[in-house]
Amino acid sequence: MLFIGQALQAQHSIRYIDSSEIINPSEACISCISFRGISIPNNNTAWLSGSKGSVARSINGGKTFELIKIPNFDSVDFRSIYAFNAKQAIVVSSGSPAYILKTDDGGFSWRKVFEDKRKEIFLDGIDFWDANKGMVLGDPIDDRFVLIRTLDGGHTWYPLDTAMCPWAVPGESVFAASGTSFRCMPNKSIAFVTGGKKSVFHWLQINKKYRRHELKSMVQGKASEGAFSFDYNNKYIAIVGGDYASDTSKIKQAIYRYTYDKDGLQLLNMKPFFTFYSSCVSLLQKGGIICCGTKGVAFNHTEQTVTVINAKTYMSERAFHVVRKARKGELVILGGPRGAIGVLSQ
Repeated sequence: MLFIGQALQAQHSIRYIDSSEIINPSEACISCISFRGISIPNNNTAWLSGSKGSVARSINGGKTFELIKIPNFDSVDFRSIYAFNAKQAIVVSSGSPAYILKTDDGGFSWRKVFEDKRKEIFLDGIDFWDANKGMVLGDPIDDRFVLIRTLDGGHTWYPLDTAMCPWAVPGESVFAASGTSFRCMPNKSIAFVTGGKKSVFHWLQINKKYRRHELKSMVQGKASEGAFSFDYNNKYIAIVGGDYASDTSKIKQAIYRYTYDKDGLQLLNMKPFFTFYSSCVSLLQKGGIICCGTKGVAFNHTEQTVTVINAKTYMSERAFHVVRKARKGELVILGGPRGAIGVLSQ
């Protein structure tokens, strides 16, 4: 059932992908898969990753998808993915052991490029600055967040020295609900949001500058609470979250203006907006904000947020974990539980 504001109806709706639009050569149980990772290089190509060693790929702008099962990883949950193009992509697992796999042939074959068997390891997100340099973020071990770097397009990876990694307070961690708690930022920096005991926006230039912004307006304190996702453009940073264990309450989310100064990135002038618990947010063209969670999909606007009651428009009550926009283009894809895939019509 759709709830679409009259002014937005002609612009935004969600097309749900059904089983007839998913090529499934292995005849896998699509409804048994939970999609949490999405990467969209351009308007033609989109990749999703999820549970049971599953990946889905579209090379026709989201009209159809092919379901890919990665051999020997049937029990692994790949919650993060980064796609360079229709042929090359990297998936990152959650839990222990931790795996990073890469394909160079459109998912036909996969090569293990990193493995960590420590019982404490938990990887949360992947992003790249360019075709060669990228980073993976993991939950803290011995009070330091884990950072793993590549300089050759993901063929090889090596952990950063712990002294270079931001520290965490006890009970602070990163949510891997959508793979969007972590981003590679301008000025060769990274940023990520956390939850649990404390909800924090961390910003870091390796070996140069570090800023820690406590997100005091974000619900926090319990293991299930905090900031889950953020996105940015050249003007705003939008941060969403809530409490995944109590997703029926409307939660204050935040849009920040931001700037860079001699000390690094500064968050400025928070503007609140309200949705149910949201595991992911994406900033769209012309100021649009789309966020999703277990209670549905909401649309808002950076300049026209409704701060009293709710998001501007609830587009759908259907649960989704992740929503991403193309890095080059306007294609927007959603992924969620029970094999849910949606394409935003704009």
